Amino acid sequence: MAKNKLPAAIIIGAVTGGILSMLDPGTRKKTSESLANTKRSISYYSRNPQELSERASQKAEQWREMAEKIQEDIAFLSEKYEEVKAMAPELKETVQETKEAFTEDQQHSTSASTLPQGGPGGLPEKKTM
Repeated sequence: MAKNKLPAAIIIGAVTGGILSMLDPGTRKKTSESLANTKRSISYYSRNPQELSERASQKAEQWREMAEKIQEDIAFLSEKYEEVKAMAPELKETVQETKEAFTEDQQHSTSASTLPQGGPGGLPEKKTM
């Protein structure tokens, strides 16, 4: 049976890509700064675990509030959708009635304002051979 080589190839590709990206001086500098900041954070929070717990609780609260707000927004939009959906037949009927009223008005106005046949000023057109 053949062994799946994909996971190993992915890891080798990631390591190779990481090594090649370190050839760039800017990348090396940013990576070393990031590692130094991470080291300081780990060191600080290992001495102050209560603060880490408090910050995690604050973040969890922020996420919970955001989730509640999103749920409220979804409920509001759902309610408005249902209102619009309920109004659709009524709106369709109103549009149809308006269309019919304008169509009737146009038919009455065109039949009432029929111009006499002929050229300018109502005179018969001059026929040429």
